[in-house]
Amino acid sequence: MAHAPRDLSDAQLEAKNWFHHFLESDVGQRSMKRIDDMILSKAVRCIIHFSDLRDYAHDRLSPEEPLEMTERAQRNPNAYLPYWGLALAEVVEKRSSVDYLKKDFRRRACSIGLEGPLGAALVTPRTLTATFMGQLVMVDGIVTKCSVVRPKLHESVHYSEAKGDFLRREYRDELSPFIDATHLPTVNVYPKRDMEGNPLRTEFGLCTFSDHQSITLQETPETAPVGQLPRSVEVILEEDLVDQLKPGDRVRICGVYQAATNRQVKQKGDDGSIKFQTALVGNNVIHLGKRLKEPTLSVRDKQLIQKLLAQKSPPQLLQFLSEGIAPAIFGLEQEKKAILLMMLGGEERQLEHTRIRGDINVLLVGEPSTAKSQLLRFVLNIAPLALSTTGRGSSGVGLTAAVTTDSDSGEKTLAAGAMVLGDRGIVCIDEFDKMSSLDRVTMHEAMEQGSVTIAKAGIHASLNSRCSVLAAANPVYGFYVPHLKAANIGLPESLQSRFDLIFIVLDKGHSSEHNKNIAAHVIENHSAAVAADKAHHHIDEAEEELPDSKKVTERFGRRKIVSVDFLRKYIQYAKTNFHPVLTEEAHAEVVEAYVELRERMKNKEISMRITPRSLENIIRLSCAHAKMRLSEQIVKADVEAAYSLIKHTMLMAEGDQKRAREPSEEPDTGRAENPPKRPHAPPAEEPSAVASASGDFTSREQQLMVHISETLHRTNQIALFQLRDAINAAPARIGAEVGSAELTRLLEKMDKQSLLLYEDGMAFTL
Repeated sequence: MAHAPRDLSDAQLEAKNWFHHFLESDVGQRSMKRIDDMILSKAVRCIIHFSDLRDYAHDRLSPEEPLEMTERAQRNPNAYLPYWGLALAEVVEKRSSVDYLKKDFRRRACSIGLEGPLGAALVTPRTLTATFMGQLVMVDGIVTKCSVVRPKLHESVHYSEAKGDFLRREYRDELSPFIDATHLPTVNVYPKRDMEGNPLRTEFGLCTFSDHQSITLQETPETAPVGQLPRSVEVILEEDLVDQLKPGDRVRICGVYQAATNRQVKQKGDDGSIKFQTALVGNNVIHLGKRLKEPTLSVRDKQLIQKLLAQKSPPQLLQFLSEGIAPAIFGLEQEKKAILLMMLGGEERQLEHTRIRGDINVLLVGEPSTAKSQLLRFVLNIAPLALSTTGRGSSGVGLTAAVTTDSDSGEKTLAAGAMVLGDRGIVCIDEFDKMSSLDRVTMHEAMEQGSVTIAKAGIHASLNSRCSVLAAANPVYGFYVPHLKAANIGLPESLQSRFDLIFIVLDKGHSSEHNKNIAAHVIENHSAAVAADKAHHHIDEAEEELPDSKKVTERFGRRKIVSVDFLRKYIQYAKTNFHPVLTEEAHAEVVEAYVELRERMKNKEISMRITPRSLENIIRLSCAHAKMRLSEQIVKADVEAAYSLIKHTMLMAEGDQKRAREPSEEPDTGRAENPPKRPHAPPAEEPSAVASASGDFTSREQQLMVHISETLHRTNQIALFQLRDAINAAPARIGAEVGSAELTRLLEKMDKQSLLLYEDGMAFTL
């Protein structure tokens, strides 16, 4: 039997016998079933629910012992958990027909893992303070680093050939459980000779080792205070707890918070004081998934959702919910609808050895000052899990994963990047066009396969990165050039095809009425500071007596929109409880939509390449639209709504703003109509067409335009002085010599007519 090699004290016997009585009580029957399951699986750790221990301890509370046994165990776990493990080992040996336990008390043949509520001891790495030192705590966080699994020596056995006997040496560090005075930390000096100076030979087969691993647990990015770095804590895992976690996992770790002296080499400028490092010695690992910040839905919330669904048709519902996306931004109705569908997401499918992603990726390519970054910021505030980064502020390995070297041990560790930490969430990347091509290549696998494969420094691993990507970028020249069409995006086709929707966001400020509407909207936001702050919306005073409407809508300036809290709950309810599948009617509609897009590409009606991934894009968007309707089936109307969004992005990429903003495709919002599209510049291969493009030019200007077009046809771009010299040197020069001022006025006039580009003394062909 597994028993201590020495006599136990009265307090130690009391702790062991108390656990025996607990298992024999009615409250401990659930734990006995878990022990039987542990025996069947031949495990060495039994998970006990802390509430069962607390209920049993409360029944046995006496005036002589004002503190419950569980409260004492929580304050000083190292004085109780080892003896509970000893009692567990005795129970296992009685109930098991096969003895599979190691009979070594100091290594605890059986271990007790705890789960359940610990009250105030449920903390995060930020709230894990010195008051919890030496106590049992539960820490929530996300794994950012994992070391390799190494053997840890507990006892070494040495043989002296001169004397013919064996020598045993125990090893305990400062993080080993401090049970009593006989378990103090030892001097970790490996013996090579005995007391008489005879050489010793290590018998490795008789030594006692255990698996050892250290991980870094960081507070979740969405719970970290704005403007502060996330806090982290080192976690020590041993024996059966090792190799259960990987970077990106969201876990709750139960363990003992302990401190040890830092034995690093003294650095220059160090004051010589004793430095301490803290660590959490793991007792149990609980996987939490991705639901740390998800809103809690009550029965009343579900009733409000069903009531809203009954009151509005699918187009009205889509319009109503999308108006709650970044209400401080004027316009961008289609972009907001796309972001709403992205947050709802498609449905991930698992085929044989194949995964079809359900995450929707959206790219916003727009001119400066079109509120792209504000859209990203709103998604960061409303999504349960969202991470933010920028093109220049992150590298390829910073987005995916990297192999780093631990500063203390020198071991290679695996560190997770933003897309791994954002698994099952949303990653917002601003200034996407500023990333280098090498960094963007690392995102290809993460965006389509939903995983990141690492093969560096002898470490081969695959991490999950099943996240949606919302990116914002500027066009190639910083502003939209109509003649370039889809080439304005400036990204390789391999990366473009991984985005379900690519929006061209333009500054369409040509109409005076449109400019007035924008100015009025911005001034309203500045005048009502509280209304412009999404965290402090005004509740409609007229609705205070209507609790049903009070939770659904709120007043934003002069408008009533869906409240942010209700929008969060609606998205979570639809995303969690509904998993739509294609109907036969929708199946035929998807095929027809895909074939139409391919035909348009074949006939060169659209310049964006349509690949088989576009077919999956239609299915994902249709699935998200069906989730918005709270339906388990994808019908024809869902496919039509998805295809309408895709066609809108195609037309915008071609520069056909008028057709992209047709009233039939966009619900009437009561705002002014959008301005007409920008005039297209004919290709430079037709100089005569350029010269006769407008009647606003004089005859001399039209003749000069012919020379300008011929020159740009040869060079595509030219400096002002070079163009002036080329025109003056032409054999068919007309009239007086052309000066720089006259040529500058003409080039600026042609630029306003979108016949060419003129900027900083350089002329560019379209």
